Amino acid sequence: GPRERIALFVEMALASAATVDVVRDEATAPGAVARFLRDHNLAPALRRGGDARLARLPWGETALTVAEGRSFGDDPVGLSAAFGAVAETGTLLLTSGPDNPTSLNFLPDTHVVVLDAADVGATYEELWGRARARYGAGVLPRVVNWITGPSRSADIEQILLMGAHGPRRLHVVLIDPDHAADEADADVATPAGSTPAGPQGGSTLAVAPSADGGGGGDQPSTPPSPAKPSETPDEKQEEDERLDEELDDSFPASDPPSQTQP
Repeated sequence: GPRERIALFVEMALASAATVDVVRDEATAPGAVARFLRDHNLAPALRRGGDARLARLPWGETALTVAEGRSFGDDPVGLSAAFGAVAETGTLLLTSGPDNPTSLNFLPDTHVVVLDAADVGATYEELWGRARARYGAGVLPRVVNWITGPSRSADIEQILLMGAHGPRRLHVVLIDPDHAADEADADVATPAGSTPAGPQGGSTLAVAPSADGGGGGDQPSTPPSPAKPSETPDEKQEEDERLDEELDDSFPASDPPSQTQP
């Protein structure tokens, strides 16, 4: 039902490292946006498209400076109105055009999206069907963006970097007049990839299994191999010098190790 669908969307959006603020009516949405910017020490200014849903919000009741139009890369905060969202993945669907320029989705460092709870669907297929029904065959927007969480990349040494190719923050203001999100538990989801695994106890020494695959409680253990003699200081220095030479040879002459990034 609607409650389960909204709860799942909030859970999955939080798990993708987005943040969600639920408001009861659209009149309180500008205040929620202002509060989010203030809590993150961001300037009270943003840029939005010409979407009628955004235009009718009472921005004058806040201290926000609101500009309209596409972004050229110098706006710290972009504001969009979502066409809809997918509950199963916490994904937002945004369509391009003067109402919601695509540049606002990717150029500002912070992206704020206003979403009506009634526009949250269960699956991608459902949202595609809604888009086709809304625009009609052959007249879909030039760009349809599916956005799940802020921009991130972990392709360099598996280190998660937020804001790799777009906004480092994605904040959703969910307008929920029917209280459908009341069952969403905002405390259960942790941003993906942001919390290192805790230490695990136990020995790293493996016991050789017996031939029948058992733990070998009474089985004789294999005698340990003789310990390798420790290297002498001279041998260790020679080994270190050899490894340094191999490392130097692995870099081209025009790109010595001292000039490369770690």
